[in-house]
Amino acid sequence: MSGRVSLRAAKGTLGPWLLGGLWVWALGGLCGLGTAGSPGAPHPCQAPQQWEGRQVLYQQSSGHNSRALLSYDGLNQRVRVLDERKALIPCKRYQQSGQESRCYLKKMWMGCLLVFIKNTLLWRISEVAREDASRWEEEDSGPRLFEYILLYKDGVMFQIEQATKQCSKITLTEPWDPLDIPQNSTFEDQYSIGGPQEQITVQEWSNRKSARSYETWIGIYTAKDCYPVQETFIRNYSVVLSTRFFDVQLGIKDPSVFTPPSTCQTAQLEKMSEDCTW
Repeated sequence: MSGRVSLRAAKGTLGPWLLGGLWVWALGGLCGLGTAGSPGAPHPCQAPQQWEGRQVLYQQSSGHNSRALLSYDGLNQRVRVLDERKALIPCKRYQQSGQESRCYLKKMWMGCLLVFIKNTLLWRISEVAREDASRWEEEDSGPRLFEYILLYKDGVMFQIEQATKQCSKITLTEPWDPLDIPQNSTFEDQYSIGGPQEQITVQEWSNRKSARSYETWIGIYTAKDCYPVQETFIRNYSVVLSTRFFDVQLGIKDPSVFTPPSTCQTAQLEKMSEDCTW
């Protein structure tokens, strides 16, 4: 799981010259360069401090989307992410077990014919087929599913494999970075998602500095209650990380989700591979 923390480090402070006189504000408004600090411009809203929901995370490095349940506790600086399994998994496969000589599906006939010739016994065909079928099993393991518990006040992250409860304890090197709109953000736009009779108004913010730098972070939040909708991180003009949030519910239903299981008392210190279990 890649965190959003390290990618937001580039946010700087807003230059005082952008906060100057009325003529600067007027020029910025005409050019569409208004900022959160400009008179009359929208100001960043306060995102909820404790909520639960779901997310879809896209990582350029892997080219994959991953789904997870999310529990966010900004008051205590902790996050819990629980991987969700998708219905169709690219890693789904059939694994061979037992001896190497087998007959299966359409390819079984040639193998069975050779067995028949070699043993000159007709019953051997069906016997081999039955034995072969017992040696094959569908392995629907797919990508390994993990649970992540990030405790920023303690500076640690626990990675727990859901199937085995095997646990890794990893030091967090980045400081806590809340899931919200920084006060020095630049207001980009306000628009509606959806269509007639079914739409919601959102605001788009970024860390772009007018006439000085392009954005490396874009955050979309609902205009009314400031729920997170999407966050995108950009590097070298390419999206490297994008997260969509949905099914948001206020509060933490079960605070114990932030408590690591007992297996973490003897946790290993290396992160487990997130690749498929082959």
